[in-house]
Amino acid sequence: MEMKSRNLLVLVILLALVACKSNEKEEDLQVEVAPQDTVQIVEAPEPEPEPVVEVDMGVNLEDKYFLIADTYTVKAFAESWNKKYQQRGFKSAVIMRNEDGYYRLALQSFNDFDLAKNALEVLRQEEELNDAWIMIIDK
Repeated sequence: MEMKSRNLLVLVILLALVACKSNEKEEDLQVEVAPQDTVQIVEAPEPEPEPVVEVDMGVNLEDKYFLIADTYTVKAFAESWNKKYQQRGFKSAVIMRNEDGYYRLALQSFNDFDLAKNALEVLRQEEELNDAWIMIIDK
C-alpha cells in the first residue's frame, strides 16, 4: 500500500504542477489591451508651395537687357515720353549710351535674355510699341 500511496502522492503532485503550469501559461498569454475608442486619421502634409519669383517690371541700370520703346536726340523729348509711359503704369527710365549719345526710353530691363524676349513679345502686342527692341549692354 505504501507504493500505491506513494504513486498517488506523486500523481497528485504532478497534477498540481500541471495545473500550476497551465495557470502560468494562461497568465503569460494574457495581454492587456487598451480600448480603441477613437481612430485618428493622419493626412500627409501638403507640399511646400514653390517660391514665387518676383520680376521687377521696372528698369535697373545694373541689368544687361533693356526693352527700348524709342530713341531720342533731345533729352526733354525722352523725359516727356517717359512721364507718359509712367502714367500708364510702366516703371520706365531714360537711359543713354555713351558711344552714340542717343537717349533711349527703356520700359523694362532684365538679366535673363529669355525673360526679356518674352516681355518684348508682350509689349509688341500694343500697336504703339510694335517697334520696341532689346538693347544689350555688356558690362
